[in-house]
Amino acid sequence: MPFIAGRYHINPIVGAALEAARAAEAAQNRAVDQSDGFAYDDDQAAAPEKGPIHRVEIEAAELVPSSSSRAHSGFVARVHRRPAESSPAASAPAPAPETHVFSDHRDLVSFLRDEFAKDCAAKSRA
Repeated sequence: MPFIAGRYHINPIVGAALEAARAAEAAQNRAVDQSDGFAYDDDQAAAPEKGPIHRVEIEAAELVPSSSSRAHSGFVARVHRRPAESSPAASAPAPAPETHVFSDHRDLVSFLRDEFAKDCAAKSRA
């Protein structure tokens, strides 16, 4: 199985196309973010306020640490959010997804439970 851009792909041609599409999407999101005067980090740490969760993509992955040649299984979660309603960018395109990496399914479930609980609490206050 070819290892392309940190991920294993069964088909090397499709894998290369997927990784190129991800890179193009990331570059497009950075260009949109910079055009409105805000400079966001890749982890969205500079975002003033997070909007509600729109969807979550979970991908099973094999992580290969540089110190060993053995792969460890894990999960990558991409959290897509809507723009915050109170922000002036509410009519702007949705922000880039947040990417979180987990080595254990229990950590992934705990993270998602906490994030959805925060969204529910914010919704009930509004």
